[in-house]
Amino acid sequence: MSRWKLYAHWYADLPGLSVGQLRERRTLAAQRAERAAARGAGRNPKAAREWREKLRAVEDELLRRGAV
Repeated sequence: MSRWKLYAHWYADLPGLSVGQLRERRTLAAQRAERAAARGAGRNPKAAREWREKLRAVEDELLRRGAV
């Protein structure tokens, strides 16, 4: 799967992913949100907010499955 497809279909793909894949996405989203909000690296509040939303969506899906 290409990187762009991963981002374009982030929310639609969540129900079909395994728990392991969801955990990988949770890690990715947390890292991206942290980098986007980091000082000295060119802060990007909009990107940080979008990655936090994606992180919440993954965590919600894990909670729904009871796999937290």
